[in-house]
Amino acid sequence: MTHALISTTGLAALMLTLTACTSDKAGFPTLLPTAQVLAPPTLPDHAGPVTSSSAQVDAQTTARADALRARADALRGPVIEPGSPALRPAAQ
Repeated sequence: MTHALISTTGLAALMLTLTACTSDKAGFPTLLPTAQVLAPPTLPDHAGPVTSSSAQVDAQTTARADALRARADALRGPVIEPGSPALRPAAQ
C-alpha cells in the first residue's frame, strides 16, 4: 500500500512538472537578451532638450523647492489661537 501511494504521488508530481513545461507561453514573461537588459535606457524624443542641458531641470527643481519652502513657512505658527480657552490657566 505504501509503494502504491508513493508511486501515485510521484506520478502526480511528474504530471504537474510536465504540465508546467507546456508550449503555452501566455503565463510566462518574455526573456530579454543580456545586452538589451544592460544597455543604457533609451529616452523618448521629447526628452532631447533635457539630455543636452540640465539647466532647465535645475531651474524647475529650484523653483518647486522655493515654492514648497514658502508654503511651509506660511504654515508655521501657533496651532491654537492666542485667545483660545485652552490657553487660559485652569481654575484652582
